Amino acid sequence: MIEKMRNGLTMKKKHLKILITLLTLLMLGVLSIPFSKYFGLASHSQLIKKPDIKNSLPERIPNPEPIKAPNLREVIKSYNTPDTTAVGQVIVPSVSVNQPIFIGLTKENMTRGAVSLFPKRQPDQQSLTLIGHHVQYDSSLLFGGVQSLKKHADVYVRYLDEYYNYKVESNRIIKETDLAALEDKGPNYLLLVTCNSATTTPYRVLVTAKKVTTPSKKAHASFTQQKEIIQKAHTKTYWIKFLLPLFLVIFLSGIFLIYIWKL
Repeated sequence: MIEKMRNGLTMKKKHLKILITLLTLLMLGVLSIPFSKYFGLASHSQLIKKPDIKNSLPERIPNPEPIKAPNLREVIKSYNTPDTTAVGQVIVPSVSVNQPIFIGLTKENMTRGAVSLFPKRQPDQQSLTLIGHHVQYDSSLLFGGVQSLKKHADVYVRYLDEYYNYKVESNRIIKETDLAALEDKGPNYLLLVTCNSATTTPYRVLVTAKKVTTPSKKAHASFTQQKEIIQKAHTKTYWIKFLLPLFLVIFLSGIFLIYIWKL
């Protein structure tokens, strides 16, 4: 009888351990869903340190799509799609923005980097307008840092085969419907657009920057130098804010489950 009771208690104890293990794994799975999206974006940016930039615009421009905050499925899709269609790259040292520029306002392009909102405009003839997502967790992801840009901050752009240097003139909030604010201001201006928050909002951040007259070789050299600095900063951030928390959670969860099963 006593042996039977002991066996019963042992089985109950085992079932309880299994339940605790399953609940722990379930909790980790639920908590990992939002983190996985940001981890995917950060990992993707690490893989495209040197995006393959084309020297000409694509023959076919994709039709615009309704743009919403990226979800995990879209991030995974972009993660598995090679970035072979970029036409440029935008570097903003003061807020650690380093994103490829794509043609076509699609969900996939917006998840992979910035998009030229008016692809027919050329920087040597009209204003270049770039739009990107603002996501939570870390401002270096996509275009999140744009909202913090200060006056006189440098912005470097490679567009096709040309390099440009701009300085920020203004940073203001506009309504999503204020299309007049995005009108062409001439070849000396760059417009950067993102949401004013990572959630659904009717407002947008609009940064206006003016072109700095510098020799092409100097602009190229500055672009390359700042790109390398930001890449090093992104790698450090990637380890501290993404890989380290992931390893720490896995380690602590493993220690907890080992302790439970040894009881």
